[in-house]
Amino acid sequence: MSQALQASEPVIAVTGLTKIYGQGEAQVTALDGVGLEIPRGQMMALMGPSGSGKSTLMQVLGLLDRPTSGTYRLNGQDLSRVSSRAMAELRGRRIAFVFQSIHLLPRLSALHNVELPMIYARMPSAERRQRALDALGRVGVGALAHRMPNQLSGGQAQRVAIARAVAPGPDLLLADEPTGALDRASGREVLGVFQTLNESMGLTIVMVTHDPLVGRHAERIIEMEDGHFIRDYAVADGERLFAHQEVSA
Repeated sequence: MSQALQASEPVIAVTGLTKIYGQGEAQVTALDGVGLEIPRGQMMALMGPSGSGKSTLMQVLGLLDRPTSGTYRLNGQDLSRVSSRAMAELRGRRIAFVFQSIHLLPRLSALHNVELPMIYARMPSAERRQRALDALGRVGVGALAHRMPNQLSGGQAQRVAIARAVAPGPDLLLADEPTGALDRASGREVLGVFQTLNESMGLTIVMVTHDPLVGRHAERIIEMEDGHFIRDYAVADGERLFAHQEVSA
């Protein structure tokens, strides 16, 4: 595939995506034939109340679950018939996750926490160390590389988790309520990190949230209800919040 084609190919393209849980009277349709394209380099928020299907969609996009029907193309590759092993390999190389629960290993320094996924991927030690240091610097906690998790604030720990996610060089970052466990100021700082990574690296980011203020930090919002998309719209420049500007002020 040429570089020009790669640039124009959406990171994600799904068509008729359906996910059904259970059978008979207990059957629940979590996703009901949704279609979506996410261009490379877009920062998007997926919003909706509990039970709307947003978390199910994120699990499918993150290759943590398979749809009941429909097609999912990641970087142009149709994943409909891909084996579970191949899905796991793609997930490890191409997709990163940031969750509300931070899950840093308490006995490892910030630097070693960031290095850990690359150790599992058998990346050479010098390369993974440099990638980890670069990632910590990008998210603004480079000076804290040798601190232990219990020496970090909640916002600092979430930044380390973001560094851990982006250090291997993924194509897509999925963030599930990434500020849910943080106070408002720390949450703005974390959202500023996402915006900076999106702008400086061209990283494609999908945030799942129920908080409209978090959604307004994205450039596009999709609202879900009962497994359907009910709104899909761009956030106007005058309405979008820029957390990195707020933090630096």
